[in-house]
Amino acid sequence: MTNEVTKTGGDVARTEAEDTRDTGPVYRPATDIFEKDDVVTVVIDMPGVTPDSVDVSVENRSLTVRGSIDAPAPEGYRRIYAEYAPGTFERAFSLPDTIDAGKIDATHRDGVLTLTLKKSEAAKPKQIKVNAA
Repeated sequence: MTNEVTKTGGDVARTEAEDTRDTGPVYRPATDIFEKDDVVTVVIDMPGVTPDSVDVSVENRSLTVRGSIDAPAPEGYRRIYAEYAPGTFERAFSLPDTIDAGKIDATHRDGVLTLTLKKSEAAKPKQIKVNAA
């Protein structure tokens, strides 16, 4: 899988479209990718993102993940400093032909999105039985 190209600014990685006034900054979330037999697992940190604001889509073998955060000040307070502004987490990956795009599962828990990408039947290793001649 191939990551999208981004630039890193300070402590937070952001895409080129950072700091727009209407939508806020676009953050590049930290991501870990693991592989086991017939499954690839993608774990994406999205702190402050609720499950209903996450969008996962696949188009032309490109997997895109987006999630919005809203960081309002507590009622009766005014913000004087913030390291996370309201904005969007976004990440895109190129899917290899070995991944079945129709069999991707997504779960969200405690600000972490976990994607389970199943490999296609054609990509799975085959055991060939050897017969005695």
